[in-house]
Amino acid sequence: MNSSSRFSSDELLEILSLSHNATAIHSTMALTVQTANDAMLAIWGKDRSVIGLPLEEALPELKGQPFIGMMQAVLNTGITHEDVNTPADLVVNGKLQTFYFDFSYRAIKNAQGETYCLLHTATDVTDRYLKHQALLSAQKTEAALAREQSLNEELATTIEELSATNKELKDTQQKLEQLNTELEDRVARRTMALSKSEANFRNMILQAPVAIGLFKGYDMVLDMINDKFLQLWGRDKSVLGKRLEDALPELRDQPFIKIMQGVYATDVPYFGNEAKVMLERNGRMEEGFYNFINHPFKDAEGNTTGIIVVATDVTEQVQARKELEKAEEKTRFALEAANVGTWFLDVETREFVVSARLKEQFGYYADEEVTYEMAAAAIPDEYKEKVMKAVEKAITTGRDYVMEHPVIGHHDQKKRWVRAYGKLYPDDSGKLSHFSGLIIDITEQKQDEMRKNDFIGMVSHELKTPLTSLSAYAQMLYNKARNNDDGFTLGALEKVNTQVKKMSTMINGFLNVSRLESGRIFLNKHDFALDELVAEMIDDARLTIASHNINFTHSEPLMLNADRDKIGSVISNLLSNAVKYSPRGKNIQVECRLINNMAQISVKDEGMGVKPQDIEKIFDRYYRVESSHTQTVSGFGIGLYLCAEIVHRHDGKIGVESQKAEGSTFYFTLPVN
Repeated sequence: MNSSSRFSSDELLEILSLSHNATAIHSTMALTVQTANDAMLAIWGKDRSVIGLPLEEALPELKGQPFIGMMQAVLNTGITHEDVNTPADLVVNGKLQTFYFDFSYRAIKNAQGETYCLLHTATDVTDRYLKHQALLSAQKTEAALAREQSLNEELATTIEELSATNKELKDTQQKLEQLNTELEDRVARRTMALSKSEANFRNMILQAPVAIGLFKGYDMVLDMINDKFLQLWGRDKSVLGKRLEDALPELRDQPFIKIMQGVYATDVPYFGNEAKVMLERNGRMEEGFYNFINHPFKDAEGNTTGIIVVATDVTEQVQARKELEKAEEKTRFALEAANVGTWFLDVETREFVVSARLKEQFGYYADEEVTYEMAAAAIPDEYKEKVMKAVEKAITTGRDYVMEHPVIGHHDQKKRWVRAYGKLYPDDSGKLSHFSGLIIDITEQKQDEMRKNDFIGMVSHELKTPLTSLSAYAQMLYNKARNNDDGFTLGALEKVNTQVKKMSTMINGFLNVSRLESGRIFLNKHDFALDELVAEMIDDARLTIASHNINFTHSEPLMLNADRDKIGSVISNLLSNAVKYSPRGKNIQVECRLINNMAQISVKDEGMGVKPQDIEKIFDRYYRVESSHTQTVSGFGIGLYLCAEIVHRHDGKIGVESQKAEGSTFYFTLPVN
């Protein structure tokens, strides 16, 4: 069944509450009343204040009656219990009264077959039962009257026919002898049936799929025990007929024998849940955990003669849960040690649960309830829309959520920088249902980065002034050497100009990174022809690049509204990289095309290629591919990062397709007018 066709728990409870049949749901061995509809509350003579109470507390008059024991047995065994015309004493309108019910206790199980609650339905048949009893009484009275009339008639006949009495008495005596014989046969057959019933009962215990044992008397003598119980104890059938403390001496210092004797003395069943038991197996003591029921066993006269014990080995489940709890505790400790906040967001209900550390990161108090909207309110306006879109995109697409942004503390108004990691997780049915993750305080790291960027920006800006002067002096010397026809000086100054341009490009790159991350880079948008800009950048590149062949293909004129200089720097950077990372004499293919209303520029080289593990990081700041081919190539890993940021700020996309040793194609797309 698809999860969409299932009713939620609240819907099921609403349906039950509308039913005219008396219905209730109980959980745990205390039989907590999870829900009861109006029909069941009317039977109990109670109001909705009993919801959430253990059944014995909600209906104290049930103590000493068998119903609580029956229900707990269903929870433990998973076997449905039904009966009809059953009397029950209930306090209704302040008066203890006897009612008669048809009822059913049914175990509700999860997908793993484990019972997690009990469905209780009941029908008040008191009127029907009493009417039926009255009818039977009337029928008996009528039959008695009929017999009395018949006897009177027979007596009259006897008086009138006294002479025939002797013969009739003889006939009656013969009939009585025959009836006596029939009665003796019936007693013999009933005795045999009773013996067979007892044998069936013993066979039922011996063949039961759970551990069952019958212990007689206050000393708990082992009268009957099945193979499951013997296997659980690590014993054989030689323990039959022995007292429990003699058969299992290791139990003497444990509470279980006293518990059984208490049940025997009080007639009150006892239910154990995940009880720790130490048993001697194969000469050594072993720890186990068990669910068990101790229930009084009564004879035909209703006297308690022994105890029936039903046990289930839950050692593996308990140990697995404890291991899970240890793992969760370690995880929780690791998160606390790492100063990491966590969150949980239900994608449908928008229920939002956060850790105390996350509340602190967002400037809330640890005991304060924080909603999703309250967390969003702590994000500055200039970042909030971007963060909210990223969250919704992660929820919609199922992709990982990674985001850095500042928060302004709600109470302390302190500015902090955080890095968030999130992911969409499935529920038990496999449906992606909740979005959760971690938040790390990176304020100190971010401040270091800002100080570093400010330093780089300051140094780069200071370097531009002497570099500009150096370029001017070099140009003056170049013009003088050309006038003097000094070939050696001209060649040397051309190399100086080339190095000055490289240094100027690096300094401008560092300045752009600093401006970008401090939010001081602006786009000066206007309309221009993209294909003309690409051709212009290629012509500029050809003036300084003689080692490669650059070919340009474009489909049609494309007009953009963008920052022409910054788009030009992207194209120039991609051309420069294609030259750096491909051998001399190779071709570089540049294309400009319109694809799905987006202008796409691609630069394809025949170089070393990019490894798959490097592709996803190649546009990160300061990231450089490490290989023997790149050791001789200069750079700081900021060129492609700047390209990506410029393209993204134009609402475009940038990417690369590559195969090792076969070349790479770097491309980016921009929306056309």
